[in-house]
Amino acid sequence: MKPSNNRKAFTMIELLFVIVIMGIVGGLALEALRQYYDGIYRMGEYSKRVARADHILEQVSKYFENGISASIIRLDQNNAVQCDGIPVAGDDNNDYTIAFVAVDNDGLRGFWDAALVRWLPGWTSDVLSVGNTLISPDANYTSLNPGNSLVGAAIFRSDGLGEGTDECPRFGWVGAASTNDVYRVINTVDSDTQLTLNNMLSVSGQASRAYVMRTAYAFRARNGAFNMYTGFEPWNNEQYTGATPRLLADGVTHFTILYDNTTTQMNSNVGNIYTLKICLQGLDENLIDSPLPANQICRERMVHVRY
Repeated sequence: MKPSNNRKAFTMIELLFVIVIMGIVGGLALEALRQYYDGIYRMGEYSKRVARADHILEQVSKYFENGISASIIRLDQNNAVQCDGIPVAGDDNNDYTIAFVAVDNDGLRGFWDAALVRWLPGWTSDVLSVGNTLISPDANYTSLNPGNSLVGAAIFRSDGLGEGTDECPRFGWVGAASTNDVYRVINTVDSDTQLTLNNMLSVSGQASRAYVMRTAYAFRARNGAFNMYTGFEPWNNEQYTGATPRLLADGVTHFTILYDNTTTQMNSNVGNIYTLKICLQGLDENLIDSPLPANQICRERMVHVRY
């Protein structure tokens, strides 16, 4: 009887078939592994950028807290001022700059007297307007005036403000400043308790709830850079474009402020609630930074603008 011929090896076709199958399985495994690690990287980047956006909003909101609601304006990417009243709900992607005038916070905190015995308010909101003179027995204007720095600053009288009207000319954003008595400019510091203004602050004489304005602020998102501008006085025909920018963050694609005036009556005596919104670059499908709206990471934060 002739013994059978047992096969002990793969044929060439079988080997090629196995190699092709292993290549396909390996390719699928590598693609799944790549997608897995891409997902981890994308999630990590998203978390970092969300935290970064929240941190920026936290820092920026501190400046808005002492802002004057009726002075808030929005400027588009060509620096055209939006003078149609207080910003309303609904984001405008052409708005890149938010500017506003703020009450001087240092003056509100006050100072110790020379003997370090008594705490004196640097500024008190309860003042008396007599002609061009502003008087407050409890204030210490001299402490607020190192290097004659109060001259050229302004006094804001919130109780005379009609919110939602004439914001742009009133605070000097465009054209000549309004002639109403919402604010006046300081000409001289006469004593600890007396200032001379460029005009009468209050026709009635009583000018309670009046505050010092030393500077305006502007925050601008443009070409990825998010800059802060300060040290300019719009009531003296100075605009943010003449101030030196300070870079706060990069990769920022948009910044705006939202206010819903359909549910809240504007009131400068108690302040108003706004929403700040900032958008950062996200990642496209190739994990490359992308400013496209579909890829942006946007965050919002509510802030109480006090005046």
